[in-house]
Amino acid sequence: MSTQTRTLGPQFAPVFDRPFLRYFDGENGAPGGTPTPAAPAEPAAPAAPATPPAPTPPPAQPAPPATPPAQPEPVNFRGNPDEYVRELRQEARGHRESFEKEQSEHTATKAERDAAAAERDTLKRERAVLLAAPRLGAHADLLLDSSSFTKTLAGIDLADQAAVDKAITDALERNSAFKAGPTLPGASGPGHQGGQPTPTTTPSLDGAVKARLGG
Repeated sequence: MSTQTRTLGPQFAPVFDRPFLRYFDGENGAPGGTPTPAAPAEPAAPAAPATPPAPTPPPAQPAPPATPPAQPEPVNFRGNPDEYVRELRQEARGHRESFEKEQSEHTATKAERDAAAAERDTLKRERAVLLAAPRLGAHADLLLDSSSFTKTLAGIDLADQAAVDKAITDALERNSAFKAGPTLPGASGPGHQGGQPTPTTTPSLDGAVKARLGG
């Protein structure tokens, strides 16, 4: 007796293998359970409070009004108005004349001061020439009488002795008449009497200045 093998038709997946039943049956057909709840999200950090804007400064207070100048009190004049006006004019005239007098005195004083300063500068230049001329072999009086030399000397610093000496030597080179020569006796007068010659004395600085100024 032969045995026949039965071939079953198409097999169907078991009931528990349905995809839509896995949620209820669990993983791999295991019995379903309560789903694990998701972890709660951490609360967001509170936002930093916004910095309030700086308060607007109050407007500056207006400056107090300037105090008006005090008005002069009205003149309470009792009498003839023409006489009062005449007195005011005389007073104004007195002030004007006093001012003009002070101005003239100031002008005169300034002129005297300038003249004294000019004379002082002239004496300083003459003194410088009187001291340097004998040493350089120059005639001091002739140099001081020369307008060109005095103009040149006026622009020189008298404290600079080298500049003074150069002005004198330049004048000697331009005009040899400024050179000091031997003093010759005059044609008139007593004749030669022999004996020792009369010694000549060198004039001092004070004597030369006095002779120059006519004193």
